[in-house]
Amino acid sequence: MEHLLRKVLPHATPRTVARLTFNGVGLFCAFTFVWEHLITVQLSEGPSMYPTFNPRGDYLMISRVHKHGRGIQVGDVVRFYHPTFLGMNGAKRVIGMPGDFVCRDLAFSQEVGKGGEMIQVPEGHVYLGGDNLPWSRDSRNYGPIPMGLINGKIIARVWPPSKMEWTRNTMELADLSDA
Repeated sequence: MEHLLRKVLPHATPRTVARLTFNGVGLFCAFTFVWEHLITVQLSEGPSMYPTFNPRGDYLMISRVHKHGRGIQVGDVVRFYHPTFLGMNGAKRVIGMPGDFVCRDLAFSQEVGKGGEMIQVPEGHVYLGGDNLPWSRDSRNYGPIPMGLINGKIIARVWPPSKMEWTRNTMELADLSDA
């Protein structure tokens, strides 16, 4: 880095070069810290979360503070290390938290609650589902995933500008007061 700065700034004093080098490293470190631990942006691809996200790709803002499932709740959309496609990330909606009972429907089925089995989400796991059920590989295929695979919570769509918006939790709690 110092060699590069001396080439670009041939008349700079050693003190100026040292200051610019330190500031550049500091800026790089700060940017890396934010990107790895606070906020990152990633392109989404595939039809499994349509209509929430465009199948041809939207740029999504991901909160890395929610890594390992910290602060996640039912209805949130999370990014996770895919359990069957190594090296790839997936994005799905949380359907069940540890201890919740969920209906494990048939894979790629549009019929919710039919033909499946009731399971309890194990401790330290979440049950995930895509918003576009017939086109989603999710917990119906690979079962509940460990919360340690969650590497963020999708909090906003940031591109294209015409569709910028916060990601909403579309699942509502059932009102059982009249039951």
